[in-house]
Parts: sequence; structure tokens; C-alpha cells
Amino acid sequence: MTESLYCSMIHGGLQINLSNGTSNQCCLRKDRYDINLDDPWNNDRFEILRSTNQANVWDAGCSNCEVLEKSGHISFRQGMNAGLGIHGQTELAGPARLDLKFDVGCNLACRTCGPHNSTFWQHHLKEIGNWPLPISVTQNKDKMIDLLGKLDLHNLRQVVFCGGETLLGQQYWEVARWLVDHVPNAQENLTLCFQTNGTQSIDHKHYDIIRRCHLVKLHVSIDGIGAQFEYLRWPASWEQVRQNLMDLRENLPHNVLFLIEQTISILNVLDIGQVDQWVEKDFPANRGGDPVTCTKHMANGTFGLFNASKELVSKIQETSQKSLIAKWRGETASTIDFMISEIKRFDQHRNQSFLETFPQVAQCYSRFW
Repeated sequence: MTESLYCSMIHGGLQINLSNGTSNQCCLRKDRYDINLDDPWNNDRFEILRSTNQANVWDAGCSNCEVLEKSGHISFRQGMNAGLGIHGQTELAGPARLDLKFDVGCNLACRTCGPHNSTFWQHHLKEIGNWPLPISVTQNKDKMIDLLGKLDLHNLRQVVFCGGETLLGQQYWEVARWLVDHVPNAQENLTLCFQTNGTQSIDHKHYDIIRRCHLVKLHVSIDGIGAQFEYLRWPASWEQVRQNLMDLRENLPHNVLFLIEQTISILNVLDIGQVDQWVEKDFPANRGGDPVTCTKHMANGTFGLFNASKELVSKIQETSQKSLIAKWRGETASTIDFMISEIKRFDQHRNQSFLETFPQVAQCYSRFW
């Protein structure tokens, strides 16, 4: 019997990105469509994708989940089917999950991120003469609230705030307050999720918003441990983030849970298990004893696994992660050369060393160095 490919995000998800004026159904998809400002929930392209999913066919834009599932990892699709509570429903009048992005203010310039998602990246590039545009400013909070007011919120169970760094400043908290005021039975039904890099604390003045929700989840981005973390999540300090997470767990209201999210890239693909091992040893449970969940997704862009060298592919094939490169199409020297040039350029500006931090991976690119 063929396994069902039903996806709660395809039938119940909506991502609104006011930073570029687009929407889609899932934060992991690359396709983007202009927001329907009069009716954000309905879009002809959305209907096509819903029909494809009902036919039990993988859509090309869902390759992130397809690859992870075939390699034995729990995918985003599977996680949402288990946690969103709408499994099998295909005719919703409004979203069950919202991913909202309207402020890219951030204090880090992570290697697998970029300037369109981080004002710190923009400042960093401007300092070295590579960002000709003005630095982004926050100005979309009111527009987001206006769009939310046009949605049927009766099915809404989960809202994910996407940054930037969502715990930096007040913009995301102000939209959170609007939501707990307007989502029916928010205290019983609504889960608010903040994507965070783990560097920020939460002011006590926001605790009343947290307590008015069913749950608040902190989705903490951790791609490595120690020196690898600091390389990937520059200029964050691993020890500062580690201690901050411990403090947050002990001091926040009891309805706060943690989720560790790991981005799998060229840089950390041979060390994926380090994060899982750290969680199991040092951060295994939430305050109330519930286990801390770990999820993974694939990096897009320059550090995606499509840029694997022949040598790196051979290394991966010797591990349990070999299905991650099942769709590898072979080396493309020009894109690998560009990746190496970017590594060298930012290593110099940041006083970092790819060769020392990721020696196994670096060996696999010695021909290009």
C-alpha cells in the first residue's frame, strides 16, 4: 500500500512575507507568489498544489521533505501532520498555520543566511563595500495586522514568526498581542512560535502574552556546537547562547517549549549528529519534563548539498546520511569555485578558518582551494 503524502502545510499553511511582498504555503518552498491583498488565503497556484497533494504525488517544490524522508529523518511535513491537528482535512476556510515575516532586523550574519533576511548581514556587506542599498527598516507591522484581519482565524492553531531575529525589538511582540486578542479561544488553541538564534532574552513585560496562549515555542537555530556554531552563526558566542537557553528554560512561564532546528549544509553535513548529541546530553527536556524536539532542513543557496564535490559525496555515502545526496547531479566547477571564493572572502573579514573548523569537509575541496 502506497504511503499517504498528505501535507498539513499544503492544505492548512500560509506564509506571508512582507519583506518581499510574496506568499506561499510553506516556508521551505522556493516558489513565491504576489500576496492577494484582498484575500490572502486563496490563490490559483495554491489550488494546483493542493490538487497535486490530493493525488498523492510529490511536488517538485517539496524536495526538502522528500529527501529527508528518504534518508530516514523526520521531515517538516511529517512533523506538521503530527502536530497541527488537521490531518486529512482539505477544505479549510482559513489557515491552521501562519508563517509571518515582516521585520528582518537581526544581530547575526549566519553563513547559510544572507542580507535579505538580516540587517546585520546588510551592515556587514556595507562595511566591505558590497551592499549598495539602504539598510532595511521596520515598517510593516501595521500592514501585517491589516492582512491578518482579512483572514478567517477560526482554524488557526499555530503562528510562526520568521525573522530576522524575532526576539529583537518589539514588532513581533505587538503582532503577537493582536493575535491573542483576536484568535478565538487563543488560550486553549493558539501556539506562537518564535524563530530565534538563541542570543536574546525575553523581557518580563511579554510574559502576559505568553500566558494568554496555549503554548509558546522557541525555535532555536543551532547548526553545530562550539567552534562550528560560532563559524556558522557569526558573531554569536556558543557559550553565551548555551547559557541563555538554560536561563530561558528556567525562568520563562511553564507553557514555553523549545525546538532545536538544524540547517544541513555543505559545511556541517559530516557532523550532523553533534547537535543531537548535545541536546541529548545537556538540553534533553523542557521545564516541565517534555522532551526537547530536534528537526532538520536542507540549506538552499551557495552551501546547499548540490555543491558537494566528488570527494564529499564519497564521504557522505560512507555514512547513514547517504540519501541526502541521492539527487546530486555531479560537480559544477563554477558554483564550487564561487563557494570557495565566498568562504575565503568571509574567513578573511571575520578572522575565521574553514580549514581549521571543518577539516574533514575542507579535505574534500583541496582540488579547488
